Amino acid sequence: MAFSKGKRIEDETSKRIVDLAVNIGCREGADVLTVTRLCRELNCDRRVIYNRFRDIDEINMIVARRCNEELMAKARTAINPQASFYDNFMALIKAAFAYVYEKNANFQYYTALYKVTDEGVGNEVLQALMNLIEEGKSTGDVRAGTDSYKAAANIWIITTGISGVLAANANYKYQDGLDTMLYGIEAVLTCMKP
Repeated sequence: MAFSKGKRIEDETSKRIVDLAVNIGCREGADVLTVTRLCRELNCDRRVIYNRFRDIDEINMIVARRCNEELMAKARTAINPQASFYDNFMALIKAAFAYVYEKNANFQYYTALYKVTDEGVGNEVLQALMNLIEEGKSTGDVRAGTDSYKAAANIWIITTGISGVLAANANYKYQDGLDTMLYGIEAVLTCMKP
């Protein structure tokens, strides 16, 4: 992803920077993922980073994208082609919640990270949920008037909010968090049903 005459290209150094950023960010947290840390670990000058990326915020968004892709790939393994739309939707949410819980608070931070643009809020998990809701609308499993963005955003807020409470509070049991999350998501799904 180096810049050459104003055009971004990919190279091995860019890949190494991203891989290291994912490792540091998900293991130790976004607050320790700095350009200084990357340079120290890679034994390079700051120009190596800034020739490839605008700033640490861009790198954090790339780490978030990587975490979200991993999360959704893991969650999609819970989908059963013979199950109903709602059973699959709940299975996906449960699998995603369990995976975030199994990882750690730093991973959870990245799955909740988003970027606001002129086109709206950008987050791969949110986009995947919106796509699932749109699929449900096209098959008649979801009420046609459902606002996919609002429904997905509510589900996303409930899921990340409860997983954040779990990550921050050792006394909050996983099953209690899961039950609370499912109650909230079932309320949203009830509003979506035709």
